[in-house]
Amino acid sequence: MRVKAVPTVGAIQRTTIVVAVLAAVLLLIEASPASAVSCILGAALMVANLFALSWIVQTMFVLARQAGGATTAGLIVAPMKMLLLVGITFLIVESGRVNLMGFLAGTLTQFVAIFIEAGRALIGTSSTPSC
Repeated sequence: MRVKAVPTVGAIQRTTIVVAVLAAVLLLIEASPASAVSCILGAALMVANLFALSWIVQTMFVLARQAGGATTAGLIVAPMKMLLLVGITFLIVESGRVNLMGFLAGTLTQFVAIFIEAGRALIGTSSTPSC
């Protein structure tokens, strides 16, 4: 079976938001408002992470094109973004103001969204209508 399309960052982000809202509603009904809010916070962090990754990759390619090859800054930026994500996550969890299970559920929504978008690409459907 051939993959008919590659999932886009935008499609993954939109699907993450939809999955996060559904998960938050479920948590609101079954658990608590704190877990629902924490779920949205975790998903928002993942959407922001994917946005930052997309921007960094584009910037790395522009810098590499201008320099005629890979640059030190281009090679360091992606791991530094990951370190920043870990730091932000640590500060959020360490603050004790979030429901840990809700936050974890929110961060996992991006993985669910990736699987959904990869499945769509595999079967050839699109999350955005084509004109």
